[in-house]
Amino acid sequence: MHIELKNTKNTRSLSDLTNKNGLKIKKHLLIRSDALSKIDTSDQRILKEEYQLKRVIDLRCDNEVKNNPDIAIPDVEIILNPVLPSQRVGVTKKGNDEEDFRDFIEAIHTNGADSSVRFMTKVYQEIVTSEFSTLAYQKFLRILLEDAGGATLWHCSAGKDRAGFATMILLYALDFDIKDIVEDYLSTNLYYQGNIEHFVIECGEGYRDVLKTIFGVRKEYVDVLLDSIKSVYGSFDTYIEKGLLFSKEDKEKLQAIYLEER
Repeated sequence: MHIELKNTKNTRSLSDLTNKNGLKIKKHLLIRSDALSKIDTSDQRILKEEYQLKRVIDLRCDNEVKNNPDIAIPDVEIILNPVLPSQRVGVTKKGNDEEDFRDFIEAIHTNGADSSVRFMTKVYQEIVTSEFSTLAYQKFLRILLEDAGGATLWHCSAGKDRAGFATMILLYALDFDIKDIVEDYLSTNLYYQGNIEHFVIECGEGYRDVLKTIFGVRKEYVDVLLDSIKSVYGSFDTYIEKGLLFSKEDKEKLQAIYLEER
């Protein structure tokens, strides 16, 4: 369910989702989002009063957090848990997000349309195969095993790649069908179309394909994730248990916290 905030685009509660056993996620306990660096008092009120937000897991790089920190919400804990290192290509370098973004888009555009797909493919492979990312997703699941007594929100910059994969991992651990997991992942495209059009106006029509690739999500990116998991671990279940060190007992505890009873 999309949460209408003035200063985010991709904030969603997972409470409208039902797993393969017919169990729903408890109301407003789990929220995925893009960054909270521009939220105003109205947005804060909605998150605090309507969704009982208790903690935020920030999956962005250290440099991204430094240059655009989340707005502090009273009595809401912010946990920094970067999925990629700050030196990763495509994240902020100059200390100015707008300049970094323009440099990045220009570099991708100069190298041709296919380079944007190659870049995104490499990112998706890395968040499965690198030790840095694996440790971050281990920590993500461990945090969720601690009942916050309210909602937990996790986000990266756009809320689609790093946060998108975190959501896929979580839903899989909550016994969701992979088809429904992919559908939730792809729904990001519904909320970012306006953002793409905004940047097309700024950058020019010739940049449309690059901007769609960078700001959108694709089924082929999911395929890269699943192929990488299969290549390294053999299956998603093994990735959860052996890669993320999340046992069957951990899954049962997670499900008891976040799923409604029959």
